[in-house]
Amino acid sequence: MAAAVFHQCIGAIQVHSCGTEKSGNSSLRFTSRGFVIDCGLLRKGTCSSHRCKLHVIRACTSDASVMDPISSTSHNAIDCSQNTSIETALILIRHGESLWNEKNLFTGCVDVPLTKRGVEEAVEAGKRISNIPVDMIFTSALIRAQMTAMLAMTQHHRKKVPIVMHDESKEAKAWNQIYSEETKKQSIPVITAWQLNERMYGELQGLNKQETAERYGKEKVHEWRRSFDIPPPNGESLEMCSQRAVAYFREHIEPHLQSGKHVMVAAHGNSLRSIIMYLEKLTSQEVISLELSTGIPLLYIYTEGKFMRRGSPVGATEAGVYAYNRTLALYRQELDEMLH
Repeated sequence: MAAAVFHQCIGAIQVHSCGTEKSGNSSLRFTSRGFVIDCGLLRKGTCSSHRCKLHVIRACTSDASVMDPISSTSHNAIDCSQNTSIETALILIRHGESLWNEKNLFTGCVDVPLTKRGVEEAVEAGKRISNIPVDMIFTSALIRAQMTAMLAMTQHHRKKVPIVMHDESKEAKAWNQIYSEETKKQSIPVITAWQLNERMYGELQGLNKQETAERYGKEKVHEWRRSFDIPPPNGESLEMCSQRAVAYFREHIEPHLQSGKHVMVAAHGNSLRSIIMYLEKLTSQEVISLELSTGIPLLYIYTEGKFMRRGSPVGATEAGVYAYNRTLALYRQELDEMLH
């Protein structure tokens, strides 16, 4: 990666100057064929010859903004909160219709696949995001979310292949290795996480929603489904689901956005509502009224330490989506040139 190359080759540079400043900040821009790197210089002292640490702020390639992969693995390794040059895309997609959605059954954490309609919704979602860069994909551990992510990527104009990463054992990790650097460049890692699963509906799982309302009363079932902190029998409340989903997002997904990666998350109604509650700083009352349709992507832009909602990139509004963001506009231009 561009940032990694400069990090290895430069490390620090010698600056020869005279001045009375006790401290100060400067910046440099390195331009080469294929990429541009903006760097920040942090300097101290007044001597005529002093050493300055070089910090890579932004590295742009023809595909997307990237950072040194070593320093992007944790919150502590890189501080991007004050980095105004970072602009990355976050795509959220609720899985397409499942077989139990079709049968009007409480699904929760039961691992149910998509219906034919769900497959079509996933493909349509892929068409809507086909011009938006995707560097990493996160899904839940449930097949309906994984199917949605994989089917969506079949429509992407970059034609990169999503590959599920396996680290559940030493053998699984070793057997999943790719030994071609060129193939790696044409691949997108897919990370599955149970923390992104749908909320666990406890003793309601597998029950018909209408029959359950008749048995327990509509008000009680509505309370279980739409309250923030009241769980169904032996199940999770939205609050409990939010605790695990948001914690995972902050620890494992947000650092990649901060380091310049464009990320797609394919998950479920309640885990995504939880994440949106965090992104948009919604109250517990606001989030319980939030509805997410199956197979409809939502686009957020991460910049200057904030998430800005751009709605769903669909049809004629897509041009408007790109107009809001410099990085996506450049990406779209390069993509058009590649395709034509």
